[in-house]
Amino acid sequence: MAENVTHGGHMHDFEAHVRAVEEDLEYYRAKRLEPRIFTLIRRGVVSFYDLLKVSSSPAKSNTSEPGDGHEKDLAGRIRALEDGLDDYVREIGLVTGALGDSVDVVTEDSRKERGDYDEFFRIAKKGRGGGLEERVRSLGEDIKDYRKLLGVFTRALMQRGVLSEEDLNQRRDAMKKAGPWYGGKIVARAWVDPGFKSKLISQGREALRELGIPPGRVGKLGVLENTESVHNVIVCTLCSCYPYDLLGDTPWWYKQEIYKQRVIANPRAVLEEMFGLEVPPHMEVRVHDSTSDVRYVVIPRRPKGTERMKEQELAQLVTIDSLIGAGEALHPSEVGKVKETEWGHPKPRPRDY
Repeated sequence: MAENVTHGGHMHDFEAHVRAVEEDLEYYRAKRLEPRIFTLIRRGVVSFYDLLKVSSSPAKSNTSEPGDGHEKDLAGRIRALEDGLDDYVREIGLVTGALGDSVDVVTEDSRKERGDYDEFFRIAKKGRGGGLEERVRSLGEDIKDYRKLLGVFTRALMQRGVLSEEDLNQRRDAMKKAGPWYGGKIVARAWVDPGFKSKLISQGREALRELGIPPGRVGKLGVLENTESVHNVIVCTLCSCYPYDLLGDTPWWYKQEIYKQRVIANPRAVLEEMFGLEVPPHMEVRVHDSTSDVRYVVIPRRPKGTERMKEQELAQLVTIDSLIGAGEALHPSEVGKVKETEWGHPKPRPRDY
């Protein structure tokens, strides 16, 4: 039995995209950046006066400003907001990563269960009203302001000798060379943490925050779990919509008409012929049509015999094709080996995260 779940064309749900940017922007400001600034000020690592001093001098920018492309259409401006948000989130990750794990804060909601959370320390999130156009303009201004504060904070840390520009540049270069590969990390956490998996399936973008993963150009992230009775496959019938921010480069075959047309008509045959994946007759095959508004990721079944493996080891079992439903996760004995499809092309190798 095969079920095709189609969803239409490119960006249509502008509201969902804008709301996602609003929520993520305030989350990372109020939970990831400003709490650390206050913490370092309290500890004397940096001061308000340091921030004032560097704010009066011009700064070099490593990223473009949202809207630099002068997009005239609403979809283009929203895309620019998403890109600006991504730059903001990645830069926060670079700076806090360089600081190390010693910068603990008291504003994390996750600490409430441990008994040491105090509502007094909660940083309020900004509310937004008005129409869609007004909110898009407001978000563009806020992203610029928030990134300016992050830049001032970073330069103040450099002047204090806490960070070095060389270290940050090396981290930026390493990130560019490694590419955005988070699929293994996401799946490995879902395999070992049922609570995270449940949230990932119901609230994809929100769950990624727990792992510090930038959201990318995703209005809504659909997460599908393969089980003993259901096998999910992803396709984009219109073009090649794909969550490349999370999964890396789009596979060559994902863009081919022969895959896009045939996987809808006969998914079992395509999976077997192209990828050597034989789905048992008792399993239902569901084909999901990815769009600009909703992009999908598959949680493959966890291989047997991996109960004692750590998350980083489990992440190496996750391949690009398994995240799309075109294959299963690797058995530990298969790691590092190249599999050949009937098309004569190697199946994607697992990559470290």
